[in-house]
Amino acid sequence: MNKTTATRSHSLRRMMGKLFQFAARKIPFVPSKLRVRFQRLHGVNFTDWRSVFLGEDVYFDDIYPEDIYVGRNVRITAGVRILTHYFDTKFQPIPERPFRFYRGQVVIGDNVFVGVNTVIAKPITIGNGAVIGANSVVTHDIPANAIVVGSPAKVVGYRPAMSGVSQMGECKVEVV
Repeated sequence: MNKTTATRSHSLRRMMGKLFQFAARKIPFVPSKLRVRFQRLHGVNFTDWRSVFLGEDVYFDDIYPEDIYVGRNVRITAGVRILTHYFDTKFQPIPERPFRFYRGQVVIGDNVFVGVNTVIAKPITIGNGAVIGANSVVTHDIPANAIVVGSPAKVVGYRPAMSGVSQMGECKVEVV
C-alpha cells in the first residue's frame, strides 16, 4: 500500500469516526447502549460494552480513539472528555515548530464511576473501583478504589474493595 492510499484510508476512517462520535454525542434521546456501540465504531475499546453506561455528550478523543480502553461495569456520566494526546509545556518552541504533542493510552479499569464534566487527559490508568468526582481534571494515574476530586484531581479517600473480586491495584483491560 502506498502512502497516498494509506492516507486516504486513514482520512476515511477518521471521517467515519467523527460521524459515529457526533451520533453518540449530539443526537437527543439516544440510549446509552447505542452510544456505546457508536463509540465502538469510532474506535474506542470496551472489554464488555454491554455493561458500560455512557451519559449524554461524552467525548472520546477524535485523533486516537483506539488508545482508549474501558473495563467492565463502568459509568461515564454526562459531559466527560477523554483525551489521549496532550501538549508538552516544557518544549522549547521554534518558529517552524511552536508546539509539540504526545499521545498515550487511557485505561479505565472495571467498576469505575466518572462524574459529570470530568476531563481525563494524558496517558493514564484508572484503577478498578475508582470514583472520580464531578468537574475533576485527571492527569495522573489513579489507584484502585480511590476517590478523587478536584482540578487537578487528588485522592481524598478510598472506598471498600468489592468483595469476591481480586483487587491487585492494577487494572487489566481485555479487548473483546
